Amino acid sequence: MSERTVLASFYSEPEANVVADQIRDLGVETVQVDTLHRYPTPRANHWVYTLSGEVPSLASLTLDTTPGSRDAAVLMAADPAASGMSDGQGNITGRNYLLTAVCPEDLVETVVQLIRDGNGYT
Repeated sequence: MSERTVLASFYSEPEANVVADQIRDLGVETVQVDTLHRYPTPRANHWVYTLSGEVPSLASLTLDTTPGSRDAAVLMAADPAASGMSDGQGNITGRNYLLTAVCPEDLVETVVQLIRDGNGYT
């Protein structure tokens, strides 16, 4: 049986997870929800940094990421979104949650309809 991969983006993780559960209910085993991030570095844990006082960089608190090096930390801290002095114009926002489903060919249309009904874009 042939399979196809369906990719969809969502505004919120709960929306994506609801649709992922609906797709799993159809019998599709390979379904995953990931977060798309502006910077290709590990995500930060704000609470650990703020409680311990050991903050690796400004980006760790404001951009939800952990810089991979001192140079990356300086560049990320220079981002207008990190300073709090930005009004948000020009920042990448929106459909930051990616749902991936590998499903049988005969379920593709049903999966796509579930995604659209769940406020997803494919």
